[in-house]
Amino acid sequence: MTSINSNGNGNALKLYYWYTSFYSQRLLLQVLMALYEKRVPFKTQIVSLLAEEQYEPKFLKLNPRAEVPVLTDGVKVIPDSTRIIEYLEDNFSNGQFGQLTPKEKGSEESKTIQKFRDLLETLPIPALTFGTAIHPELVDNPKPPFTPSVLKQMKENAKNRHVVIRGHAEKAPEFQKVLMEKAAAVEHGALKLNRTREEMDEVLKEFDLALQKVELQLSSHTGDKSAWWLCGEMFSIADVDLAILLNRLICLGYELKFWAGGKRPFLETYWHKIQKRDSFKRATYFSTNAVHLTKLRGILKQSKTLLASLTAVMGIAIISYIIYRRVSKS
Repeated sequence: MTSINSNGNGNALKLYYWYTSFYSQRLLLQVLMALYEKRVPFKTQIVSLLAEEQYEPKFLKLNPRAEVPVLTDGVKVIPDSTRIIEYLEDNFSNGQFGQLTPKEKGSEESKTIQKFRDLLETLPIPALTFGTAIHPELVDNPKPPFTPSVLKQMKENAKNRHVVIRGHAEKAPEFQKVLMEKAAAVEHGALKLNRTREEMDEVLKEFDLALQKVELQLSSHTGDKSAWWLCGEMFSIADVDLAILLNRLICLGYELKFWAGGKRPFLETYWHKIQKRDSFKRATYFSTNAVHLTKLRGILKQSKTLLASLTAVMGIAIISYIIYRRVSKS
């Protein structure tokens, strides 16, 4: 899936990403939704986490933390989804490009947007995602790609992720300090994935409180404001954050716990509304073709026979074209 265009500034934006990383997929979807919402042309570069390409020196030079997505604009390198979206907003908000924040930075709407960004972006999404894999009894109806077999694999990955990171740190002296710090955070710190059931209860409370604040905000839009988005009439960065958060929660199977069935009617209405937005549909497009592509790419990286390599190349080319055409038409 490649969109190759000039961004109009003499360079081409390139987004480094991977299809099915459940750790970073939410961040990718945020960036994709912002790009589509703002109508910013870009091209893409797959970084296969399956083949551990994120630990190769050429990618570590872009992001020493070995994380996708990463955006480049010529010689500029912008890691982290929050920084990427802010970069897009600072540099692509005039003329042909859409805008996700008010022009008046000190306005009440601008302050509200920032308040909800701070609220939503600090939620421990990786802990919730992998904690769900470790404690599948917490959810009622997980949906693809979070099938039972995938959740089982994620559970094993959560147990060993810090070990894998430390192994790569030892092989990359130039980036060893950053990777070792990340491994420690994954094992014991803010990024900790192996949560006990009691710890997961606290994580769920954190999400519940945040979504209650969202519900109260949405419920305040009455009368002629009923068509407003989260923070006002403008569809904003905060809406991108909320849309992708809800998408992750519903894929994990938490909609009944957090909003469906009349529990939070304004949030439920918002969810139905956001699904119809073109940028959301394009960003969250997911099919078995993408899964097949990740498997084929792994075969290509690992295969030693010419026949296997040629077969993988042909499969990747065909499926990439299918995905690209499907997304382009959506």
